[in-house]
Amino acid sequence: MFKKIAISAPVLALAFVSSAAMAVPIDHTVEVYADIPSSDFYVQPSKLDTVQQPQQLAWDMDNSELKGISRNFRAKSSVESGTGNAIKASLTAPAFITSGEDDIELTVKFNDVALSVGSDAEVIAAGEAQNEVIAALSIEPVAPDEGYQVGKYTGFVRMQFDAP
Repeated sequence: MFKKIAISAPVLALAFVSSAAMAVPIDHTVEVYADIPSSDFYVQPSKLDTVQQPQQLAWDMDNSELKGISRNFRAKSSVESGTGNAIKASLTAPAFITSGEDDIELTVKFNDVALSVGSDAEVIAAGEAQNEVIAALSIEPVAPDEGYQVGKYTGFVRMQFDAP
């Protein structure tokens, strides 16, 4: 009986060692996406991180003000419609950043044309849109009447472009 136990112990130890050395499967999920615009109509950022990464509005310590940002987009429309091939844009939601307690309104312009909710504005004229245009998107904070309040602010600027 002692021999059976003596033989079984090394077998049992070998079983533990071999199970510890076995690899455990590891799963990963990578999110991928593609946005392939048509060659007839597109409005794309010159640098993809403009729409893939948060954009920081910098705090100017010397002047106690929040600075805006400007990012370039490439745009083209050779789609002929009732308005020629002009490109129009609008905001699909109010533009602001919030700390949860305080909001800061944002002024949004594309190609120096102010965008608003529910109202399409022609941002690139029909004659210009025929060939690719580099147009600036600018996002500027509107200083609150009571001044800027301390906090961490976040938000989204949601725009829609169309060649109606």
